[in-house]
Amino acid sequence: MANDPHREACRRQHRIVAQYLAVQAWQRRLDCIVLVRNDLEKFLGLTRFKSARVDWLREDLKPWFPYQSPYYRTGSPSSIHSLFLSRVPIDLHLPTGSMTTEQRIKKMKDDAPPTARFSETLSEGEVPTEKDIVAELAVLSAGLDAPAIPKKKKLKRRRL
Repeated sequence: MANDPHREACRRQHRIVAQYLAVQAWQRRLDCIVLVRNDLEKFLGLTRFKSARVDWLREDLKPWFPYQSPYYRTGSPSSIHSLFLSRVPIDLHLPTGSMTTEQRIKKMKDDAPPTARFSETLSEGEVPTEKDIVAELAVLSAGLDAPAIPKKKKLKRRRL
């Protein structure tokens, strides 16, 4: 259905998250930012994911993060465990097999794009609400503040 109000509301929410994540990745000097299920639950206000919602999310994030690698607890898309979102090709750099997100990031080769979990460096460990995200993006887009850029470090990839 082309004008499904629920789909449009989800698209809008996903685009807000995508824009925020793009700024976060840029600030952290990352090419790939990783969302774990807990991050997704908090960003989207969900505890259960239907496969259609996961498909929509991935589709809506593509303009910002065209390269995506999802990992699932089981074979079902509703069991999403983590989602690697990258602006550059990432699949060749990701180790295969069953492992935690932290292990997967740690086992990436040194020539892999800089990658880290989204929630790795959150000061209070809290994923911001949609209201907080929109407020932050509005302030930045209005030119009322500039994003905080960390001092340049010798960074191959942030390790956990």
